[in-house]
This record gives sequence, structure tokens and C-alpha cells, in this order.
Amino acid sequence: MNAVTLYDLESNLVALMDTEDIVPAEQQAEFEAEFIEALAKTVEKRDRVGQFLVHCEGQQATIDAEIKRLQALKKAYAKTQEKIEDYIVRTIQGFGTDEKGKHRKLEGRTTVFGIRACPSSVNVTDEGAIPAEYKTLTITVPATAWEAVADSLDIDERAKFLSSVKKCEVAVDKKNVKSAIESGRDVAGAALATGRYSLVRK
Repeated sequence: MNAVTLYDLESNLVALMDTEDIVPAEQQAEFEAEFIEALAKTVEKRDRVGQFLVHCEGQQATIDAEIKRLQALKKAYAKTQEKIEDYIVRTIQGFGTDEKGKHRKLEGRTTVFGIRACPSSVNVTDEGAIPAEYKTLTITVPATAWEAVADSLDIDERAKFLSSVKKCEVAVDKKNVKSAIESGRDVAGAALATGRYSLVRK
């Protein structure tokens, strides 16, 4: 048997209230008993739905906390792994090299540890001293400011400037768009979404 939904209970309650004034006197007692029962069931259903929403919120909070815990645990394991790997590398280096200039390996039953030289990498000691040609910038500016800069350049410089852009992310400022539309301005490509409701629970 399908469970009775909140909508069904609410609809039945409304229907009973709408017929209250036309109930014959001889059926009044029966009507009142039916109404009280329907009201009790509806109130109970409302509470159960509210309790389930609280449960959903609690589950989300628990999951968020678990995500943070797992992220911290992952970071701790990664740090531990890095320390152990560095220790093994130093251990192997401590034994020196053989007559062929190779480092010895540490062999277990199922695992063999060895080392190899890593590709060279850059160690930045003074970021401010590094020339601008070796840097990239990530900035957030109004699109109008970006367009003003681009429009101020001649055709060749503009093409060169735009071709140098490696990544461009655009975000719509919905707060300003809403304010503009509500003040009577037309904003191409945007419209206010109305007729929606959010639940209020006390």
C-alpha cells in the first residue's frame, strides 16, 4: 500500500474545511470526529516531514565534517609518505655508489627501493627580483576595464595582447544585474526569475 503523502493529507483537510458549513446537523458529530482525525494525521505528517528535513541537514553537516576529516587525514598521510621516502633516499645515498657509480638498492621480499636523479627544478629565492618576462598574473577586474585596456591598443598591439592571454574566466555579477533590472534597465542576456519560493521552517 502506498504511503499517504503530505499533499494528500493537506488536500483532504482543506476539502473538509470547505464542506464544514454544508454538513447537516445530524452528521455534525461524525464530521467533527473525521475532521479531528484528519487534522491529527496532517499535523503528525508535517512534523515527520520537518524531522526528515532536519535529518537531511544533519547528514549534510556530518558529511561536510567527514570531508574535512578525510582531507586532513589525506594531507597527514601524504606528509608521512614524503618523510619516509626522504629518509629512504638519504639512507641509500649514505651507502655511497659502487664501482660503476650506481647507488645500491634495498631489496625486500616483495619490494625493491632504489633512487634516481630528479630533473632539475627551479628554487625561487627572491620572487621580486625575477624579471616580469618570467611571470604570469592572475587578476580580477570588471569586464569594462578589461575592454577599455584592449580598446586602447592599436590593432596589432591588441591582437598581440589578446593572443598572450592564456586563460580567461568570465563570471556574471548577478547582484549588479539584478539591481540594474529592478531599477528599470534592460540587461541583454539576463532576466529576473520570479514565481519561485523557498521553504521557511521554524
